[in-house]
Amino acid sequence: MRMFSLIAFYFLLITSFPLFAQQVFYVDSEKGDDAAAGLGPDAAWRSLEQVNRANLQAGDTVRFRRGGLWRGQLVPKSGEPGRPVTYTSYGEGAKPILQGSLSRSAAGDWAQVGQGVWAAGDVGVDAGILILNHGEAYGVKKWKPADLRDALDYWYDAEGKRVCVRCDANPAEKYASVELALTRHIVNQGNRHDVVYDGLAVRYGAAHGFGGGMTKRITIRNCDVYWIGGGLQFFKPDGAPVRYGNGIEFWDGAEDHLVERNRLWEIYDAALTNQGNGEKSHQVNIVYRNNVIWNAEYSFEFWNRPEGVRSHNIIFENNTCVNAGGAWSHAQRPDPNGAHLMFYQNPSDTQGFIIRNNIFCGTTDMCMRMENDWRGGLRMANNLYHTGGKPVTRWLIRDFLQTLEAHQQATGLDADSIFAMPDFVNPEARDYRLKPVSPGFKEGVGAKN
Repeated sequence: MRMFSLIAFYFLLITSFPLFAQQVFYVDSEKGDDAAAGLGPDAAWRSLEQVNRANLQAGDTVRFRRGGLWRGQLVPKSGEPGRPVTYTSYGEGAKPILQGSLSRSAAGDWAQVGQGVWAAGDVGVDAGILILNHGEAYGVKKWKPADLRDALDYWYDAEGKRVCVRCDANPAEKYASVELALTRHIVNQGNRHDVVYDGLAVRYGAAHGFGGGMTKRITIRNCDVYWIGGGLQFFKPDGAPVRYGNGIEFWDGAEDHLVERNRLWEIYDAALTNQGNGEKSHQVNIVYRNNVIWNAEYSFEFWNRPEGVRSHNIIFENNTCVNAGGAWSHAQRPDPNGAHLMFYQNPSDTQGFIIRNNIFCGTTDMCMRMENDWRGGLRMANNLYHTGGKPVTRWLIRDFLQTLEAHQQATGLDADSIFAMPDFVNPEARDYRLKPVSPGFKEGVGAKN
């Protein structure tokens, strides 16, 4: 009897208190110390490197101080189902910034190497964007030094690991801020699972903002993702460069993801995307909702290959998408083709793919491009379109469907969607909420932020 009571006591003890207590760690980019315990604002860590090497356990939380800035790459730890590792913020002020760029804002960072050409060295990887005064101006990427003809043309010298830019003065004397966005993911979550990101700013990276394949149970919410992409991915056999970079990408295997209430802008390729090309590229249960997107080449891109992989239960709803193709990158691309919905060849087994209650307003080329017919798994409903005179759809490569009616008749999609100019609260201030008098307001379209 005493043995039974002892066993019962230990069972009660184990079930009442988790074996691994959940801990909260704090990070302060100004006053922190990596030698500290990290367990309170007064004992905060300082660096992103310390966050990456910390032995985080399922259920732990990392809080970055608002108003802080960390350069480099976040490599998250995985949690467990129901006990994610969470990366979020604390304190007052602007969202904590994870920044994927090198600063070359000091005059001594630059040396004149030719008539009107300046070079900054010690740049370890390709710089996909030259960002000046935080977006007031930006560079135009070139592929050989002879092409540096116009002001702010720049070239990454891979052999010398330097950036050369045409400028009529030292760039750091002409501009208060000079940032070189590096070609690596700012958040590299490949093979990670059970992670939550909440309330972070992710900016100035030339690969993906959030990138990586084979992920499960990732939540990204309330984040700002901007000035992303443009890095060199590879050269084609004919020597033509291919650049890339998405705001939030789930590559290859991806399941049970939620992306909500984020803002994304100035994106080289897609603001949001799940895509893949492999035998394990099953993409299941992915929800994008209540996000606000502007100035991305594509608001949402999707394709999945080869035949036989699954694309099931993908939902894109209540998102507000404005000015597709309006990003910094559009004129630099070898293939400018702005579209809110970019659907490349998709031979996967696609079921339960839903696009509903969204706003698609303004585009350089079209609202939707669909290269092959997978309508059997697709439902589009209650969306608000306005194209500014551009086609609603490029259908199966060959047909440009100019109006919503033509799109509806040719595809059978969007039967209850409408075509009208949305009346936003304050578009100049990027407040893309609908006024109560706006078309679509009663229908409940757009982000609910």
